[in-house]
Amino acid sequence: MPKCLVEKDFRRDRGSARIRRVTSETYARSVTPGGMVVTLRGWTGPDLDAYRAWLRPEHDWHRWDGPYYPVPTGEQADVLVAKLARSNDLTWPTTAAPTSGPAAPASAAPPDAPTSDPESLPPGRLVVDVGGELVGTVAWYWESRETEWARLGVTVYDPAERGRGIGRAALSLWTSFLFQRTPWVRLDFATWSGNRAMLGVGRALGFVEEARFRQARVVDGVRHDSVVMGVLRDEWRELPGRRPGYSPA
Repeated sequence: MPKCLVEKDFRRDRGSARIRRVTSETYARSVTPGGMVVTLRGWTGPDLDAYRAWLRPEHDWHRWDGPYYPVPTGEQADVLVAKLARSNDLTWPTTAAPTSGPAAPASAAPPDAPTSDPESLPPGRLVVDVGGELVGTVAWYWESRETEWARLGVTVYDPAERGRGIGRAALSLWTSFLFQRTPWVRLDFATWSGNRAMLGVGRALGFVEEARFRQARVVDGVRHDSVVMGVLRDEWRELPGRRPGYSPA
C-alpha cells in the first residue's frame, strides 16, 4: 500500500493559519483525561488545503509514520487530495490551495483501497478534530478484502500536539466506531519498532502484538522490526476501562 494513502499523513507549519471549519458530519467524540474533546468528523474544503500542505516533504511526521516509504512527490500528493475530495463530494483545488501543477486527473484506486459498495462501508479516512481544528486523521484499508480483514491507522500531525492523549483517544474512537459500524471480527495496525509512541498507545488500549518481522524495515540506514498489533471484537468489548469514553455522535 502506498505510504501516502495509509501510514502517511502530514503536519502543518506552526506559522500557518489554523483551520477552524466544523461544518461536516461528526461521527464520534470523546474527552481525554486532560479535558480535550477529540472528535472524528468528515472533510471540508479547508481541511483538504491543510492536508495538501502537510504532505510536503519537510514536515517532521515523515520521520515517524512509515519513514521507510518514499515521501510522495508533488504530483502524487495532488492526486491523493483530489481523490479524497471526490470521495467526499468536495471541489479541489480551491483558490487557496497551491499545487504542483494543473488539477490532478482521476486515478484508479489501489487494489486494497475500500472502494467496493461504499454505501455500506465506513468512511476510509476521517479528520481528527480538537477545538474545531484539524490536528490529524484516522484511516482504514483492506489487508484482505476476501476475509474482511481491515487495517487501521492514526496520525497526529503537529509535533506540538503529541503527548497530550489525542492519538490514543483518536485510535480508541476509530476502533470503537469501526466495530460498531461493521461485522468485522478483528482490527490491527502496522508500525515499526522505532515508533515507540504508537506501540505504547496500542498496548495501553489493549492491542496485542501479533507479529514481529525482525529487521524488516530500514530507517536512516538502520534496520528495525516491523510490528503488527491487533485486537478482536470480543476483546475490545471486554476492555472498556482501558479506553477513553466513547460517544457516537
